[in-house]
Amino acid sequence: MPVKMSGRYPEGSDEDRAHKLLKEHDVDVDHVYGVDMLESGQEEITFTFNGQAQTAFAKNDRIEHVMDGWDLLPPKPADGIWRGGY
Repeated sequence: MPVKMSGRYPEGSDEDRAHKLLKEHDVDVDHVYGVDMLESGQEEITFTFNGQAQTAFAKNDRIEHVMDGWDLLPPKPADGIWRGGY
């Protein structure tokens, strides 16, 4: 009898979607801890890779910036979308 292995996140959860989004944009990720919607319309994704806490900011299914650490305030763009490197 086959056994279905469960994923690391509930199927269809924000964490599952965020993990896939990070991987699609070539961001290394071990585990997503939280996904929060900001007033600006960006999603703040807190995750770890290789024991390091990181925060990614995404909008319209696109990763815009990745920073080291958690509990960070996103920068306020002067005009348009904030485009930082990672």
